[in-house]
Amino acid sequence: MQARHSFLWHLLIDLPILLLVAAVCILLEVGALPSRRSGFRCNDPDLSFPHTGDTISISLVAAITVIVPYLIIWAIETVLHRDDEYSIKQNKLYTSARTAAFIYRDYIYGAVVNLTVLEVVKCVVGSPRPTFFDLCEPDRAKTCNGSEYISSYTCTSSKYSRYLQIDSSRSFPSAHTSLSVYCGLFLAWYLQRRAFSWHNRSVLIIPLVQILCVVYAVTCPLTRITDHRHHWWDVLAGAVMGVASVVYTILVLCKNFSQPAVVSTSDISSSDSNNHQSVRRLLSSQPRAVVP
Repeated sequence: MQARHSFLWHLLIDLPILLLVAAVCILLEVGALPSRRSGFRCNDPDLSFPHTGDTISISLVAAITVIVPYLIIWAIETVLHRDDEYSIKQNKLYTSARTAAFIYRDYIYGAVVNLTVLEVVKCVVGSPRPTFFDLCEPDRAKTCNGSEYISSYTCTSSKYSRYLQIDSSRSFPSAHTSLSVYCGLFLAWYLQRRAFSWHNRSVLIIPLVQILCVVYAVTCPLTRITDHRHHWWDVLAGAVMGVASVVYTILVLCKNFSQPAVVSTSDISSSDSNNHQSVRRLLSSQPRAVVP
């Protein structure tokens, strides 16, 4: 009955809230909701880089953020799974998948919070990207002189889509950086807490996966600078938001992965045996009544 009540709560309350937040983020991203656009200075060299695309696309970052963590968590929980009297009749993969789902749920919650804050800040600040002039081709840039500051303009580019023209004024902070730092550090710390053991396991496989997670968390932000898609301060702010999100998720939501130990059947049997022996000793120590 309690499980059914919890399911209905998630279905009727949590799911609509999640869909509403996701809808707002999508509408902000595509420009359906109004957002602020900061001005620019004429002939600003920091905004004059050509647009060459993304080394790591946002779709790839989204796929890694959503899919890879659950697969890794499921694999680790399957390896660490121990059968007990409650789960011995259930499928091992199914039981470990449920355990992984609880951790993954908290991970996704943290990612949604992170992404929501990112989208709101992007739309409030409206900072131009390093490729702003190439993507937008503002009409006032053709007639202004020197370092004159332009606060009102219209994008006239015919080379790029309307989405890229809107996105040209959403440089701060870097969403690529924040999501990659969040995902990479979360997995690295999860592996440290749940799988980093030298007993009866490979010595190098877990550290190798951790190194790959950290490399991803570092490489993706650096490509945003080398691709001239963000300024260095955009990447720094995104990294700070990613670290703050992962600390909140691990310490507050996941309780630092401090799961209680699983009581195995052998432990229960040993405990029962000890209890029986204690009872026998207690009975044997009692004075026996002499029957006349």
